[in-house]
Amino acid sequence: MAVTPKQRVSPRLSASQLADYLVAATPIGQLGILRQAKNPASGKAMIIQYQLAKRAIAECLRNRSQINQIVAKAVMELEARRDNGANGPLVRDDAQRCIGVIQTFQQAQNQMDLWQHDYTEPNVPSPTMNIHGVEVSVFPDVVASIQHRGVDRVGQVFIRCMIGQTTDGAENRRAEANGHLATIAHMHTMQFLEHLGNPHAPTSMVIDVPRKSLVRGSVNYARRVANIETACKMIAAIWPTV
Repeated sequence: MAVTPKQRVSPRLSASQLADYLVAATPIGQLGILRQAKNPASGKAMIIQYQLAKRAIAECLRNRSQINQIVAKAVMELEARRDNGANGPLVRDDAQRCIGVIQTFQQAQNQMDLWQHDYTEPNVPSPTMNIHGVEVSVFPDVVASIQHRGVDRVGQVFIRCMIGQTTDGAENRRAEANGHLATIAHMHTMQFLEHLGNPHAPTSMVIDVPRKSLVRGSVNYARRVANIETACKMIAAIWPTV
C-alpha cells in the first residue's frame, strides 16, 4: 500500500530552495518549489544527489595539502560504487556524476580564488532560521574564516554541484540564486556564529563547481536581505493554499 507523504503544516524551505524560489522564471516555477517543500517525499529511500561529491570537496577545502590524495581515494570509492551491479541505476549514475564534479573541482580550484581562507567543519546539527514565519534550514558545507588587520572574519560556504540548464536565462538565474544563497549564509552566520568572529558578507560564499565560479556575499547586502524577507512574508501568506 502506498504511503502518502506527510505535508508540512508550517512553512519550511532549505536555503537552496529559497534561493531558487527568488529567481524562478515564472509563478508556476515558484509554486513548484513550494509544493516540493510542503510535500517532502517519504516512505522510500531517496538518493541525495552529489552528497558524496560535496563531502569530498569539503574535505579538500579543509585539507588543502592533501587534495590529490583525497580526490584519488574518493574517485576510487565512487568507481567501485558505479561499477557494482548490486547498486541501482540511480546510485550508479550519481556516483559517475560525483566523479566528474570532484575532478572538475581538482582542476579548477586554483582559478576560483579559494585559498585566502581557512575552512573548518560546520556545527551539526545546524540551527534553522525563522524569516517572517518561514523556517529556513541552513546546512553549510564548511565554515570559512580569515584574519584581516587583526580581526577574525567568519562566513559559511555552500558547494553547488548540479549542472542544471545552460541557456543564457538559466545561467543568469543560477548566478543570481548563488548571490541570494551567499546572503542567506551570511544572515545565518550573523545569527549563530558571532562567537567565531566578525560575520563578514564576502566571507560567506557559494562554490559553483560545474561553472568553476566562486560567488561571494555582497558587502551591500541590505537589498538582498529585503528581497529575501519580502519573499518569506509572501510564502508564509500563501503556504496554506499551495
